[in-house]
Amino acid sequence: MEETHPEPREPEEDLDAHDVRRVDRQRLVAWLRRAEQRYFVGSDGTLGGLWNGCLFTFMVVGGGRVLQVRGQWNRAAAIERRSELIELLNARHARVAWPKCFLLVLDDGSMRVAADHSVVIGAGLSERQLDRALRVGVTAGLAVFAELDAHYPDPVATPPESLA
Repeated sequence: MEETHPEPREPEEDLDAHDVRRVDRQRLVAWLRRAEQRYFVGSDGTLGGLWNGCLFTFMVVGGGRVLQVRGQWNRAAAIERRSELIELLNARHARVAWPKCFLLVLDDGSMRVAADHSVVIGAGLSERQLDRALRVGVTAGLAVFAELDAHYPDPVATPPESLA
């Protein structure tokens, strides 16, 4: 993966923040640069970055009609915790409709929790709408991961049982 170091830029001056335009990878990159976020472009063209150590990817799918922000929890879970994690995610979905959360089973048999926030963009989004959609997607994913971190505290962050 190639890492890019953005240089902050001002939005295009001839565009009003309310003008609706097609959403594509160039607009996503421009948003990341304006937000002064480090990002990468994978060999397959995937656009992504890290927030609080969690991987987020940004894609336009569905024939250009859906903006998808997908995050992955930065911790792997044992496959034996599958039922437990499904129960936790289902309970969360009963309280909060989004982001959609699910488990990704990796080739080594471990799992990652993913959070997906998709926005139907139709003909496009204004700069303000795009900014809001991307910020909401990342923030919602981070909220899920914070809940998981609280439910499964990091053993290194807690004292050993002999000292507790």
